[in-house]
Amino acid sequence: MNSSNYSLRRRLLLSASLLLIGFLGAMGVVLHNTFEQSVLSNAQDALKNQVLLLMANIDVVDQSVIVPPALSEPRLSQADADLFAQITTPAQGLVWRSDSLLGAKLPQLESQLGEFMFQKKVNITDNLAWADKPKLYSMTFGAEWESDVGDLPITITVAERTGAYARKLRDYRKQIFLWLSILGVALLALLLSLLSWVLKPLSKVATQVEEIEQGKRRRFDEEYPNEVSSLTQNLNQLLNFEEQRINRQKDVLGNLAHSLKTPLAVLKGISYSDQNKQDAQRQLEAMQNIIDYQLQGASAVGRRRFAKPIAIQKPTKQIIDSLQKLHADKQLTVVKQINDDVVFYGDQGDFMELLGNLLDNAFKWASSQVQVIVTNGESISHRSALNIEVIDDGVGIDPELKTTILQRGVRLDSQTPGHGLGLHIAKGIVEAYDGELSIEDMAPSGTVFKVVLN
Repeated sequence: MNSSNYSLRRRLLLSASLLLIGFLGAMGVVLHNTFEQSVLSNAQDALKNQVLLLMANIDVVDQSVIVPPALSEPRLSQADADLFAQITTPAQGLVWRSDSLLGAKLPQLESQLGEFMFQKKVNITDNLAWADKPKLYSMTFGAEWESDVGDLPITITVAERTGAYARKLRDYRKQIFLWLSILGVALLALLLSLLSWVLKPLSKVATQVEEIEQGKRRRFDEEYPNEVSSLTQNLNQLLNFEEQRINRQKDVLGNLAHSLKTPLAVLKGISYSDQNKQDAQRQLEAMQNIIDYQLQGASAVGRRRFAKPIAIQKPTKQIIDSLQKLHADKQLTVVKQINDDVVFYGDQGDFMELLGNLLDNAFKWASSQVQVIVTNGESISHRSALNIEVIDDGVGIDPELKTTILQRGVRLDSQTPGHGLGLHIAKGIVEAYDGELSIEDMAPSGTVFKVVLN
């Protein structure tokens, strides 16, 4: 499933992970807010109960509020307690406060009769002893106390430190983060397993593509899910069509060559007059060259997506051995630099024809040495590209002729002998593989033919 640009599995996993993180994050926020509202509701209920409990302990005598020394809630009498209370009246102001306040005063809201008013995170005021300035939840309640001399309006304020509730929230946040993290990891693991199962057919297709390219199999299996089966069936049809086309093309070209061989042989065997024999021979040779060139150019298979790799050490040695025998009188030295792992993705006949023509040209023009260098190059696909250099130490090629040789569409009979048909065939094969053929000079003399096949 690898790709030079991206992996489908990685893309799906990243997208699903982002969605999962967003979903779990939103869930965490919702759960936290819900729990926070529950904590605040509990704080309000607890403070209401403290207000009612304090009202049950007090009495009013002659418009004066009487609070007993011993209250039902012992925390109000403790100096280091987390619960505080005070009572105020409109006429007298602050008439009572709990010992836990240490002489300080609670802020209070203007409460209507019989109305509870809750306040979040208020501060104790009017006392320097409270250096820590604790945050409080506060509940204020307004009431009227009936007495013999008339009703007495009073305001009761009870407050409690927020620390205990804040600790609950912190503990809950930790628990949420822990469990949502565990849930997220478990879901990601499950997602990975699910992706592996869902993408298994595509992984199998990718594996079989590599096996076909390496020549280990000829066709795709067709036992795939419906979504993939159509793809593999069409690819198999494409492979069948390509194979049949190449075989049919070779058969047609072979029949054509065989059909033309006999008429040409007959024409060569006819006796001509001294006046036109030389002209006829030249025309027959030109016809033979044109037919050879067109057959060779048309027989080039070209780039095939599913061509298996071909080791080039052996065919290269065969070509060199044949040319050394053909040019034995020149006693040329051949330097071959090809690693064992260098392979060609294409038709073996195309490679032998390409390298054979380049080496044949080098043997013709070399003075003492021919070099052939074949290496893997940088490829735009996952396949290995091929770099070929054929070097001779001959007289070199005229700069104007170099341009003419590589020019597309130049007639065969316009070439200088020795640089004609073979290089045209080589150039046609290179173009069939979307490659490049260039010619450079060697110092102090000689020529380098460079081929790059991507």
